[in-house]
Amino acid sequence: TKLKEQTKWLRVLAIFKLKNIIKEFIVTKEQKRIYELSDGKNSTRDIAKKLLAEGIKISHQTVANYWKKWSTVGLVIPSEKYPGRFEKVISLKDLEIE
Repeated sequence: TKLKEQTKWLRVLAIFKLKNIIKEFIVTKEQKRIYELSDGKNSTRDIAKKLLAEGIKISHQTVANYWKKWSTVGLVIPSEKYPGRFEKVISLKDLEIE
């Protein structure tokens, strides 16, 4: 149908734009890990602890600051199940970003 065709092209354009936004706002290894761990379930403290276990020391406030910044450009959305937490809109792996 015409709607399916429009949706397909809208998705292609959105993914292209999203890749550019991600390349601008998610640059470091630390940022990429925080983004990937932003699943709507993990809290800022959960993410900080997981990163510490990987040898990356950041505060839960840093995670919260990234969430705030990323939410303004649409990279994360508020979790429906867990108020105050955010989830990524798409995995970096799905966009072939490492």
